[in-house]
Amino acid sequence: MRMDRVAMLEAILFVADAPVEYGDVAKMLGVRREEVSALASELQKQCEGRAAPLEVLDSGETVYMVLKEEYSEFVYPLMRPEISRAVLRTLSVIAYRQPILQSDLVEVRGSGAYAHVEELLERGLVARQRSGRSYELQTTPEFSRYFKTAALSGVQEHLDLR
Repeated sequence: MRMDRVAMLEAILFVADAPVEYGDVAKMLGVRREEVSALASELQKQCEGRAAPLEVLDSGETVYMVLKEEYSEFVYPLMRPEISRAVLRTLSVIAYRQPILQSDLVEVRGSGAYAHVEELLERGLVARQRSGRSYELQTTPEFSRYFKTAALSGVQEHLDLR
């Protein structure tokens, strides 16, 4: 089944949380770098044609899809606050070394990890279970859903990006 490249670009931009470099888009779509701008332009036309709440931003080097400003207030109650870089680093250690004892995590990340773990527990991204004098930490199904890890692995297999 051959997929429409504009639709594939839309899928890429939908999951991206930052502008995507032309070179990366070209590689993922199997097109020349020079073709990315035309694909982004076509996607923007399609969004306008269906009165989509999204717009495509093309810098000439990167391309990104964002919510139009007039929709921001409407969806604000559903938006999650961003996770700080420090908490993300702690989460990455947990995900990489899981299951990991909280005491070992604190050795790696410092005493601030205690507060990070509490935030991650509140967000449902990490589970904690008593293990001796410490706790064993590991990621949850919400972690996979939040970061779309299962969906992304399927996209990678389809696009053969390994």
